[in-house]
Amino acid sequence: MKAAIYSRKSKFTGKGESIQNQIELCKEYANNYFNISEFIIYEDEGFSGGNTDRPEYQRMIADAKKKKFDVLICYRLDRISRNVLDFSKTIEMLQANNISFVSIREQFDTSTPMGRAMMYISSVFAQLERETIAERIKDNMQRLALTGRWLGGKKPFGFKSKQIEVINYEGEKRKLYELIPIPEEIEIVKLIYKKYIELCSFTKVESYLIQNNIKRNGKFFNQSTVSYILRNPVYCVADQLSYEYFSRQGSATPDKNEFDGKSGLIAYSKRCETTWTIRNKKDWIIGVGRHKGIISSKDWIQVQNIAEENQTKAIKNGTSRISLITPLLKCKCGETMKASSIQKNNDGSIKYYYYVCRRKERTNGSLCNIKNCNGHKADKEVVESLKKFAFNTENLQKLFFGEINSLNSRKENSEDKKKSLLNEIEKKKTMISKLVDSITGSDNSAATKYILEKINKIDNEIKELQKELQTLDNKIETDMLKKLNYEITLELFKKVADLDKLNFEEKQQLIHKLVDKIVWDGENLHLYIKNINSTNCIS
Repeated sequence: MKAAIYSRKSKFTGKGESIQNQIELCKEYANNYFNISEFIIYEDEGFSGGNTDRPEYQRMIADAKKKKFDVLICYRLDRISRNVLDFSKTIEMLQANNISFVSIREQFDTSTPMGRAMMYISSVFAQLERETIAERIKDNMQRLALTGRWLGGKKPFGFKSKQIEVINYEGEKRKLYELIPIPEEIEIVKLIYKKYIELCSFTKVESYLIQNNIKRNGKFFNQSTVSYILRNPVYCVADQLSYEYFSRQGSATPDKNEFDGKSGLIAYSKRCETTWTIRNKKDWIIGVGRHKGIISSKDWIQVQNIAEENQTKAIKNGTSRISLITPLLKCKCGETMKASSIQKNNDGSIKYYYYVCRRKERTNGSLCNIKNCNGHKADKEVVESLKKFAFNTENLQKLFFGEINSLNSRKENSEDKKKSLLNEIEKKKTMISKLVDSITGSDNSAATKYILEKINKIDNEIKELQKELQTLDNKIETDMLKKLNYEITLELFKKVADLDKLNFEEKQQLIHKLVDKIVWDGENLHLYIKNINSTNCIS
């Protein structure tokens, strides 16, 4: 009878159950209980049991399929695998090849029905342990987030760290770090946020800082540093709006009441440990820090929105000194239009130019033959239309304040409904608790059966109510962000009154902030304002 011994250890250490110890114990067991003529040894050291991508394990599986041994012995069940599915497949493969399996630590033997049943149960607990460890790591990160502590490493610009001692819930002293603001650097951070909201470009903010001789540690800011500062939630005030924002992103957050409107935020698990790239916000763990927030959540969120919009909709011709409205201007065929046929005066000023459909230009009019749009006339009409729109207070009141009031009213109704749902869930949980108490110690199996059915029914009702509650929470968060967008657009329209006083680049930036797109149909321009479900025909 041939016996295979499989041994595995995750790390190369001399502690615990070493590879050699596992093999010796398996040999001793085999000699005591089986008539073994030959041992085949498979050793994987430095490999996790979380998957089956292990060289010796794969060799052992291949040999089993060739029926090179009669029994597989391991020291402990999780040496084979910590994954239920992988373990089950291994057992099925061994049984298909008439190979017995023995785990000496658990005293399981697949030659008996009880042994097979117990091994499946034990494998479930092996995976449960692994998932518990992973969950424990995440829980630790979330507990750290609740403390608001700074974990060390490179400090964000504008802060230094200070070691403090605290008493934890077990009465033990612990050393933590908290962020202390550096006033002169904090002022620079505020300036960077202000200029980005104004200029909407990392590169332009970088240029502004260089032109004004603003430095950090004696060196000029680069685009990467500006981007890092603008994307870091450490500067954001922890209030209800920032809570709603990160909840909507899917980030793990503390209780809503922790967002006190004063403190700043700290993001844990923000970067991937292997590539050091910034993770998706849904993988972040957000904590309320011990430091004071310096950028309002409204401004911080506006910066994130601008940055994300720039990623997906780069303003390719936005810095042109000729046209105000590229690439906002689109042909009715869907293609963008560009400034072309440019003629200059002797002094270098622009005499005239036209907006031309890119599809028309590329295909010599075969796929689109729309009439070109007079550039000077189009730019002027867009500016005049925005001014007319801004000065029409009755229209603004109707479009924006009406929506804002509607959202406020809807929020109140949603909050009332939320309270009602929470009360209903608590009532049903109380019902389940009473039903559970009623069957405790009961010998009436018939009554117990019906009570259990009733419990399952109520539990399903609770799950449906919880789904409804989640949908309602999502709706409240969406409405809150909609309201913020309306308020930001209203603030921008106040600047339109001074549009003629702005230089070319400032006009261009303001137009891009207010306008979603402009469509040329060959005769008229159609202006689409951001956050408004309507269009104005302006020419």
